[in-house]
Amino acid sequence: MSPAVPLIALESVVVMRGRRPVLAIAEMAIDPGMVLALSGANGAGKTTLLKLLAGLVVADRGVLTCLGTRLAPRPAARYCRGRHVYLHQTPYMFEGSVEDNIAYGLATRVRDFAARRIEIRAALAWAELGGLARRRAKTLSLGEQQRVALTRAKVLAPPLLLLDEITANLDAENRRRTYALIADLKRAGTSVVFASHDPEPVAAHADLHLELVDGRLQRYAPYTSAVVPLRPPAHAERHESG
Repeated sequence: MSPAVPLIALESVVVMRGRRPVLAIAEMAIDPGMVLALSGANGAGKTTLLKLLAGLVVADRGVLTCLGTRLAPRPAARYCRGRHVYLHQTPYMFEGSVEDNIAYGLATRVRDFAARRIEIRAALAWAELGGLARRRAKTLSLGEQQRVALTRAKVLAPPLLLLDEITANLDAENRRRTYALIADLKRAGTSVVFASHDPEPVAAHADLHLELVDGRLQRYAPYTSAVVPLRPPAHAERHESG
């Protein structure tokens, strides 16, 4: 079987802030259905990398290859924006109920009202939010709001979901629920990049561990608690165990 074409690959990508590079990625790739644990200290470039992959930040130079097509930074950002979904640790809730929030993205994707209702009910059950469907979303706890945000992303079926420290302020039960939802997304074929100061909890689901130091990849290897020198694995090697 031939290896899958990466969803997105970065080559010599640099993001500048003034005269200073805040991100400099020599090479990396994300395959379909892959979960990556992204770690690094504050200011290491995690959020910049996630927003770059979501098309919310435009690289100053480099090449991004999207599903086999090489693109300059600006057209690559246009391609990623709207296809790849970025979630911040402080979830944004639209006005209205939990159900309204989950329906928001479906309005343009599923035109048939009955089909939309079925998909919303299935999504609420998936995230264990059925009992909160009519609650005003902005009144929910942070953990509940994160599950709403994840569910709102899920119904859009993004090929790549980018999670920025979304468990940082959650209690143990809501973290457990979040990791379970990530495992479900992986099984459904969604690629996930999960940024965290402590990547160990997501290790059970992660295929690769990326560690950023001063905007550069220090580690890019199959997940392990041991320190691994930077050596991006060959494409075939990434799939050897899976």
